[in-house]
Amino acid sequence: MKDTEPVTRIAGPNWDRRTFLKAGGLTVGGLGLASWLAACGGPGASSNGDTLTLRMPFLADMQVPDPDIMYEGEGVQVMESAYEGLVRYQPGSATIVGNLAKSWTVSPDQLTYTFTLQPGVKFHDGTPADAASWVKSFERRGKIDQGPAYMVAGVAKTEAPDPTTFVVTLKDRNNAFIHYMACPWQPFAVSPTAVAKNTVGDDMAQEWLKTNDAGTGPYVFKEFVAGSHYLLEEFPDYWGTKPPFKAIRIEITPSVATQKLQLDSGAFDMVTKGFAIPDVLAYQKNDKFTVVNSFGGVGEAIWLNPTSGIFANKALRQAMLTALDRESVVKTSWGGLTEVQKGMWPDATFSSSLAPFPTQVDGAALKALVPSLPSKKIDLAWSADGGAPRQQMTELIQTQLASYGFDVTVRTIPVSEQFDLANQPPEKRPDMMVSFLGGDALHLDTTFRILARTGAKPLNFYQYSNPELDTLMDQAVQAQTPEQMQATYQQCSKIILDDAVWIPLCLPPNSTIARSTISGIEDNSFYPAIFWPQSLKRA
Repeated sequence: MKDTEPVTRIAGPNWDRRTFLKAGGLTVGGLGLASWLAACGGPGASSNGDTLTLRMPFLADMQVPDPDIMYEGEGVQVMESAYEGLVRYQPGSATIVGNLAKSWTVSPDQLTYTFTLQPGVKFHDGTPADAASWVKSFERRGKIDQGPAYMVAGVAKTEAPDPTTFVVTLKDRNNAFIHYMACPWQPFAVSPTAVAKNTVGDDMAQEWLKTNDAGTGPYVFKEFVAGSHYLLEEFPDYWGTKPPFKAIRIEITPSVATQKLQLDSGAFDMVTKGFAIPDVLAYQKNDKFTVVNSFGGVGEAIWLNPTSGIFANKALRQAMLTALDRESVVKTSWGGLTEVQKGMWPDATFSSSLAPFPTQVDGAALKALVPSLPSKKIDLAWSADGGAPRQQMTELIQTQLASYGFDVTVRTIPVSEQFDLANQPPEKRPDMMVSFLGGDALHLDTTFRILARTGAKPLNFYQYSNPELDTLMDQAVQAQTPEQMQATYQQCSKIILDDAVWIPLCLPPNSTIARSTISGIEDNSFYPAIFWPQSLKRA
């Protein structure tokens, strides 16, 4: 976890309005009635100086909360509160530490992983979370075969020689495998009993898991009302450190302005992302609040559509790499809390010295191309889960493109629509999109495998394909030494740079803002919008 000191507040517009989703139920000016009452000082307005319920918002509904389907940023906090994996990242580093696995060993040929499990762990239905249940959990992820299934696709077999020993044998060496096991979308322990009991036909309990959970985590799903709220309650038989809050209530609140109003009034105790930078800087100076600015393994970037529209022209994409003043965009939008990215990838994943990105602004090539273009219209989208700073970056990019003679239309793309882009015809996808750039873990394999591999869905949004890159990424993940792996990833990075499909912008600080009655915020070192519930402290 990396804290950033307060800096001088900058002037500028407050890009904080969300229009992509409307909360369900009875509304007053777009707010749920209960939320409106709380924001105005009604019955729900007391802060956690006197309650055991942690109240916080999400910008949008999460995807289906099935642990083998859910594969997005919004909602990971829910999954990490109700489910647990074998290992996790130690906060503030790429070091991997145990979770449901106390320890593990790797065979000399790097094919067999033997996990020693915590004894006495129970699922929320009271059944034991033993090695046999892990065998079933791996099987279910593979059979469901959704986005995160690639994490177990390379498994040859799993075994449970005794209740606390879980053995995984891989088909081929995979130096990213333990990182798969540590990431926020990792394979989770899922109760085989709950799955069997609630299976309808051959759905493996997918319908039931839309509103229920089958995990081992410190919290249990109590209410799951799409478009309205989620309520998680403490699991009384939790094996580990008890969280300080008896419940977590999450309100679906698409407007950042409304989130701020409710945080200020005491209706919310914590907001984990999305506030405009001027507001973050102001909260840092307010002793009624605590601000934790953390950096993870996912950056902000511009995606260019290489399969359709104006940017199917490779020369135009290459010209675009140096035409934009990225430093100005980042400095203005983030208020000095971060810097323009020097490398192709976040440094925590792969050093910028090994995969540098051009830093000199040079628009000559772009200016030379513009007059001959058949169209100067650009559909520029920004994905809604990035909050106010991402919108401001997009608006600034629009202004720069207009100076080159382009006619740029800016729009918000909801999370659900973005995650369906890979299934849409190429011409239905935006020409440019400001969104995240990073994989699932602090290992570059996950970036290439999910964002750039031929046919990968749903995160290869533009269905980019380069067979040479496919071959190299497989060679890199099977490399026997770090030196071999780095050299191959350097080759991969050069291909991406030449194909000009991404323009990295910055590593964004994730600002978690909480009332001063809450401390001990411990952010996930890969995806810092997630906090560790067990580490929180109440005043």
